[in-house]
Amino acid sequence: MKESATKPENSAATSEFVTPGGRLESIDFLRGCAAMGVVILHVALSGGIPHAPLWFRIVYGTMLQGWWGVPLFFVISGFCIHLRWAKQKARNNIDRLDFLEFWKRRLHRLYPPYFIVLCLSMLMVYVAYRMGRELPLVAKYPNPQPRWMLYDFFLHVTMLHGFSPSFDTAGGNNVLWSLAREEYFYMMYFVLMFWRRRWNVWVSTIIVLVIGVVANVSFAHSPHWSEFVARSAIVLWFQWCLGMVAVEAYYGLIKLPRWCYSGYMAVLWCLLAGVSRYYLLVATPFLGGMAFFVLLNFCVKLDRTHHWPRNAIVAWLGRVGIFSYSLYLVHNPIRAVLKQLLRPFSYTQNPVQFLVVGAILGLGGYWGAKLFFWVVERHFLNSSRLVSHSRPPAKFDQTVAPKVVEE
Repeated sequence: MKESATKPENSAATSEFVTPGGRLESIDFLRGCAAMGVVILHVALSGGIPHAPLWFRIVYGTMLQGWWGVPLFFVISGFCIHLRWAKQKARNNIDRLDFLEFWKRRLHRLYPPYFIVLCLSMLMVYVAYRMGRELPLVAKYPNPQPRWMLYDFFLHVTMLHGFSPSFDTAGGNNVLWSLAREEYFYMMYFVLMFWRRRWNVWVSTIIVLVIGVVANVSFAHSPHWSEFVARSAIVLWFQWCLGMVAVEAYYGLIKLPRWCYSGYMAVLWCLLAGVSRYYLLVATPFLGGMAFFVLLNFCVKLDRTHHWPRNAIVAWLGRVGIFSYSLYLVHNPIRAVLKQLLRPFSYTQNPVQFLVVGAILGLGGYWGAKLFFWVVERHFLNSSRLVSHSRPPAKFDQTVAPKVVEE
């Protein structure tokens, strides 16, 4: 790739992956897709229209597929977090993973925005309770509700809500369940690295897959535990681990089969994952992980070989990827507030009005996230960045190694 000095490498908005000519756009694009998918999902879940016309049922069904943004985030996360180790191993043969430094960087990067949004979300729940609003956010809590709200706040502050089926999706913001999983993945990362050093990345991945499948199948027929276990860190760990495999392939530490970079195979895995939701639900987390693993490899390959598309939609989603964490955090509380402000328009049986209100809810979350990014999140982007200007080892299939900047 051609060298360029036109883009500063210490920009506050810089993402983990920067080529010599700028950002590795494929990663930001995938982040943007994942975040917008979740936003669209929650807009759809704002209501429903029984006996709607066929065209609306198709649109609505498409919007509901936004839940796939979460497993895509997990695969990207594994790619990002393992990047520092993979880069050091590939370029300098350094096998180092400092526990304290790792957690210092992760907590500085992620926890302050999380805590601020949690406080605002729980304040929103308490205000709704004091106003006597019969909302799902308040109905989650048994009596005495203020005491249980305080307990829920404690669980979310400590990120222990992932161990509580009752409060896992509470906290005034149900997306926070996945951020607890991220923290658990970070803890499990050190176990994964022990296995990876003792054996190799393939054995480690197989171990994670077997553990996840056994756990999911064991509780598949339990009405109380099946859904909770299906979104547990043990089951979803495989998705995160696949991102780790992808970044090792990116740096040439391992070699993947050609089908792992195929856009057609990504589509095939997506179809299999979609079908499994109806016929083999216990396989969905693992098939979904494979789908996004192949998709990520495909997109990164396009990017590094200068075939990345340059149209306006792709570029916009790449920009969304820059503030995707803020978008993920704040869109749901903003949606809930706007929905109440737009009453009775937000409770409608008219498909067109439903979509108009949905657009307002989505745009409110989008611009609110941009504001939150500039006011809050950007101040916690890690200023310490690893930038390598060295040429790659011979096994890299690139002419010049990309400069990779890690948050």
